[in-house]
Amino acid sequence: MSECQRICERLTAYVDGTLAVEERAGIERHLHACPPCERAAREESGGRAALRHCASRLRSEAMPPGLRTRCAALARAHAEGDGSEARAGAVVATTMPWWRVRFVPSLLVALLLVFTASAVFSLATRRSDGLLAAQLTADHVKCFRVFAPPNAPDLDAHQVEAMLASRYGWDVHVPPSSPAEGIKLIGARRCLYGEGTMPHVMYRVNGDDVSLYILKGTTHDAADIQSLGHRSRMWSKGAFTYVLVTPSDAGELTPAVRYVMREAH
Repeated sequence: MSECQRICERLTAYVDGTLAVEERAGIERHLHACPPCERAAREESGGRAALRHCASRLRSEAMPPGLRTRCAALARAHAEGDGSEARAGAVVATTMPWWRVRFVPSLLVALLLVFTASAVFSLATRRSDGLLAAQLTADHVKCFRVFAPPNAPDLDAHQVEAMLASRYGWDVHVPPSSPAEGIKLIGARRCLYGEGTMPHVMYRVNGDDVSLYILKGTTHDAADIQSLGHRSRMWSKGAFTYVLVTPSDAGELTPAVRYVMREAH
């Protein structure tokens, strides 16, 4: 694992102030010397600021249905790793209600953070397309920085669809690469957002990073939003909402944007 990837994986704990003094100091030294990671830290801090801003207004709202189930699913995913912590996580996920667990403090804290953040974002993104765009933009930046090397190969869309179906049970259509529009499919991931998890399809268009997010079971009015130096185009078809995230200062992307919006269904 590269140093930048390790730092990115610790940014949430860094921004939340839960790291030991020595580890926090090490991360700060890296951030001072690495502008891309420093930008990622600012974006992470901005997301937490949005949560704090919305928390007091949304605290009295009812929790979204299914959130407890998603937390249990996260515990099970955590338990798929190796070592004693993973085995303890399996016990948490399969044998006891999560609110009664006392013997795995780190996992309990992680679930509590996920529960709080997911609840606030879930409620807030129903009200605010701008907040949803900001959340997906931050995820776009993180995923391309950590998981998309500059020389990523062109992937077959049918194979990507099969991977999303076999791993996560998602039956979605992935717009394939199109040389005519200069768009290259380079990957797909499962990412979190306020309503749960979603497919994140990753493209490069003439060197620019472009993300297509597919949100099932939610609808939003068509929107075009500028956020965090990026542009998010949002539209709905049937039971899906699509969000296409591109850099604001990118070159001519109109043919690629039209292509993806036409092909996504």
